[in-house]
Amino acid sequence: MAGSREMLILMPGKMSWFSFAVIAARAFLQLRETRRKIIFYTIVVLLAVFALGNWPLASWLEETPLRFLFYWAGCAFLAIFLFLLGLYDFLRIIKEYKDVRGKLR
Repeated sequence: MAGSREMLILMPGKMSWFSFAVIAARAFLQLRETRRKIIFYTIVVLLAVFALGNWPLASWLEETPLRFLFYWAGCAFLAIFLFLLGLYDFLRIIKEYKDVRGKLR
């Protein structure tokens, strides 16, 4: 009983955004199907943003260098995020394969 009281005292009253983001990321990245859906939707968003910036918004983006810079920074962020998701998925697949292979031996 005393241990649970100590836990309540040590727990903060309010969760920070960073803690919430870490917990949510762990929950989303556990399942392969969820990871693949996130990768798929990230690809769709990246292609849509890229297409919008190249055709309908091209003249608007070229008006000021700051808009152009923010647009390409957003595209780069999405591309890096997609790469990291793919890398994580690849490494998790290898880990799962090794775990299954180890259990079969």
